Amino acid sequence: MTPFRAMRRGYEARFEPVERVVLAKVARDVAAMLREEAGLELFADDDPGPSSHPAPGKGQAWANGLLAPDELTDADLARLTGVTGVGRVPTDPAAQRLLPDASKDDADIADEFRRLTQNDVAQAKVDRLEAFAALLDLPSGEDAPEPLGRHGAPPPVRVPREDAEQFAGALTDVRLVIAERLGLKTDDQVMQLTDEIMWDRQAGREIPVATDGRAARRFWSGVFVAAGYAQETLMDVMLAELRGRRPLA
Repeated sequence: MTPFRAMRRGYEARFEPVERVVLAKVARDVAAMLREEAGLELFADDDPGPSSHPAPGKGQAWANGLLAPDELTDADLARLTGVTGVGRVPTDPAAQRLLPDASKDDADIADEFRRLTQNDVAQAKVDRLEAFAALLDLPSGEDAPEPLGRHGAPPPVRVPREDAEQFAGALTDVRLVIAERLGLKTDDQVMQLTDEIMWDRQAGREIPVATDGRAARRFWSGVFVAAGYAQETLMDVMLAELRGRRPLA
């Protein structure tokens, strides 16, 4: 992976094909986890919607999608008001890092904030994760370019300027989830892991074959560091461009 740099058509970096495939897959997995943990499937666009059958004892007055008050579900209320009746508290610690409590000291405030905002926050994260994955997807089909570009280099990943903040935000969410899975809680732990991975790469060490989980941890540590490198260099070039310190290439 090369660092991002500012070009006339956006910000560009070169990812190895495997880096693109893995990061896109992780982003979609995180999006799916968020949907389930936040309960977004209750409000999906393809949901059949409120029942059109008449309520017991109500006659035809409640047909055509109208329900009696005691028949309304949380999903029905959400479609009518945009607010869920109950804010689902994530059970996965990784989802909790992406959808944290608004208050650690007041449970009522935390519950109310979650009820009013969680669906929108979770859906926004899902949308940007899926857009991030789509941008990383390798071209396919008969008209797809060769996997290696000029001079044998992989084709660039080009992030439009208007999408750069969302791209960086998706990388943040990916890193938070991997950090939770790896048990990284402090900045010192992150720095130590990054140093280990970078040192191993410079030394040309391969991922070890192991049956005790060390190989898997090494793999995900590498993904975590790669996502961090992409995020850091993208943010650096964005800030430099805003400050007018770096001309376009």
